[in-house]
Amino acid sequence: MIRRALSTKRQLCWLLAGILVSAGAVAQPDRRTSLDQAVEEARGRFPGRVLSAETQRQGGRESHRIRILTDDGRVKRLRIDAESGRFERGGGR
Repeated sequence: MIRRALSTKRQLCWLLAGILVSAGAVAQPDRRTSLDQAVEEARGRFPGRVLSAETQRQGGRESHRIRILTDDGRVKRLRIDAESGRFERGGGR
């Protein structure tokens, strides 16, 4: 009787551990922003023609650098963090 209770407890513990691990995988999706996604986000904020777009690594982090010729004739230089998708200050070189 005691062995059976321990076996059932052990099975429940493994089941619960499996559920928690799989829930963690679902709760934390990959938030990395691709260069294409960054370009679309930039074009949404600044309508115009994309002049250039590239991914650079600096200090162990990747960022997307995008230049857009806006409809009013200005060149916007943007930098988007590849891991968070956030726009960063100092998009220029």
